[in-house]
Amino acid sequence: MLSPESSKPPSRGEPATYGQGSLRKASIVLIGMRGVGKTTLATIAGKALGWGIIDIDALFEKREKQSIAAYVDERGWDAFRKVESEIFEETLRENPTGKVIACGGGVVELERNRTRLKAFREQGLVIHVLREKNAVLKYLRESTHFPPYFHESSVEAWDRREILFRECCSFEFVSFTVPVPPAPVDTVTPDQTLALKPVESDFFRLLRFIHGVDTNKVVLYPRGHRSYFLALTFDDVRSAIPIIDDISMGIDLWELRVDLLKSYDPTFLAFQIAALRHHSSLPILFTVRTLRQGGKYPDLTDQASSGALAALLHHALRLGVEYIDLELSFPKDVFLDLVAHKGNTTIIGSHHDWKGSISWTGLEIRQIYDRIVRRGADIVKIVNTAKSFEDNMNLRKFAASVERNGTPLLAINMGSEGKISRVLNPILSPVSHPLLPNPSAPGQISFFESQTILHLTGLLVPKKYYLFGSAIAHSMSPTLHNTAFSTLGLPHTYELKDTQNVDDLAEVLKSASFGGASVTIPHKRTIMPFLNHVSRHVRVIGAVNTIVPIPGGLSGDNTDWRAIKTCLLRSLSPANAVTSSTTALVLGAGGMARATLYALHRIGVINIFIHNRTREKAQLLADEFNKLDPLLKISVLDSMSVPLPIQPPPTMILSTIPATAITDGTETLTEEIDVGLCPEHLSPAGGRGS
Repeated sequence: MLSPESSKPPSRGEPATYGQGSLRKASIVLIGMRGVGKTTLATIAGKALGWGIIDIDALFEKREKQSIAAYVDERGWDAFRKVESEIFEETLRENPTGKVIACGGGVVELERNRTRLKAFREQGLVIHVLREKNAVLKYLRESTHFPPYFHESSVEAWDRREILFRECCSFEFVSFTVPVPPAPVDTVTPDQTLALKPVESDFFRLLRFIHGVDTNKVVLYPRGHRSYFLALTFDDVRSAIPIIDDISMGIDLWELRVDLLKSYDPTFLAFQIAALRHHSSLPILFTVRTLRQGGKYPDLTDQASSGALAALLHHALRLGVEYIDLELSFPKDVFLDLVAHKGNTTIIGSHHDWKGSISWTGLEIRQIYDRIVRRGADIVKIVNTAKSFEDNMNLRKFAASVERNGTPLLAINMGSEGKISRVLNPILSPVSHPLLPNPSAPGQISFFESQTILHLTGLLVPKKYYLFGSAIAHSMSPTLHNTAFSTLGLPHTYELKDTQNVDDLAEVLKSASFGGASVTIPHKRTIMPFLNHVSRHVRVIGAVNTIVPIPGGLSGDNTDWRAIKTCLLRSLSPANAVTSSTTALVLGAGGMARATLYALHRIGVINIFIHNRTREKAQLLADEFNKLDPLLKISVLDSMSVPLPIQPPPTMILSTIPATAITDGTETLTEEIDVGLCPEHLSPAGGRGS
């Protein structure tokens, strides 16, 4: 593993620049060492995407009618590599789109195969799959499926090939080892497939980013909503995992200070990024600060050191980080080359003045801003050092002068005199946290302190939030929201507004202190006339459960379906990924059933069954939703017989029958609700019930 002082760069292997339309259809080629999980990933991705799965090793054994181990033992490695190369070339040529292709671990041994991979990545995806080395080596020692390496150990082959994989790939993915429950030989159980859910989630996060489906970016507003990032100042980010939930409160983005890490080895960095992603959904900013810039990365003194930095930054692109910080003082060719190959990564162009030698009112500061913009940065970051409180006011004047230019500006002052500038900066303001080993820059404050200062200076106005409904005394919403407000330093309150008469809510909605409301029965429909706008989700579902102020009035939305969708997608095993044959069963036909049907439709389920005590009500609901999409096939299930007349059996069963009944404003607990389910109704492939 390279030390921070080492000048040896990671392999450059620049990611290709794609057109999003063609890239989404392009086949995915998985490369990597034996035992890292390429075939498993191919199966997961192929099932979810509805694409064909091609395993090069399996094709070889089918064509030669014997195992790879037997073939190598009989004819040798050279003969095997020759046939493997022919199959590999034919597979890439005939399957440019719509396939997930898992390659053998040694496909990169031949130069002609590496050339083919480099050519393929110009219009497709070549993903290098990694896994913990010790776990893979243990697996290889215990497996009899693989032939022994030729004149080298598994460790030697690993170290040699890793460079070749990086030379050929467009992206890298770490597939962490997960504990899989034991099962009989040649049997795959639902528990085993569910154990792979974290791997699926991590892999799809990368694919969504690459394809531009979800680039996981922070929405930036120059006015109103403020955004924050926190710099991780650990030498190993895995040390932060036990406190990750605490230190992430209030922030929108992680900054990984790569220069502070104990190694710049590309594999170490890949596992650092992967560990952070595995435990947090927040986007990541990849930052390298040299010694002259207040960091620990060696200063750039010659072409070799500049090349090492360029390789390090290109490796960040291969890892699919959402943001990269590029200092204006970096060599211009390095800066421009990263911008040219950035793909869906956002480039933050930055300039730091540790001495405060540049005035916010002078011409030079504007020239710095313009230079960063001309280099193609998506966001400009200028950090100065305050010598007086007036420097902070001049900073805000400068920020206002460039606000209409289109390129967002993150501008702050360092030092104790500059603390207020961090509070006033609305775009990605850096904050610290008491649990961090040390702050990343002088003058940093915590998110809690920032909100407190905003409140005390009148810039954060206290708002009142509510739960609108009837018989809601049992609700935990005030406890949840008020605890969050207190923890984050926000001056807001959340309270109950218990009434059966929707007209009683009119004055609250008009109040200047109204910040928003959750809405429950009986007001989900009757509240609509009081709103200036409702979302398309509300128009389909026919109910509002969330109200927020917008310019010019109030907007209503329905988030029930989002919660249902999230629960389903988090819990469905890779083996039960939604396809055209997937079936789901909904119990009940009330208001929540509408949100449930909408959620199922949004995740692609088209074969849905409804069972309700009153058949007529279920049929009306089915008829209405069938009009949403000609592909939808919503049917009414008359009885919960055993077995269910549903083929294949449902992998999602959702009960929308409430646990409480409200009559005449009083609430009674419904005991021992029998929805008619029994174990025989459940899919043998596993699934999700809620």
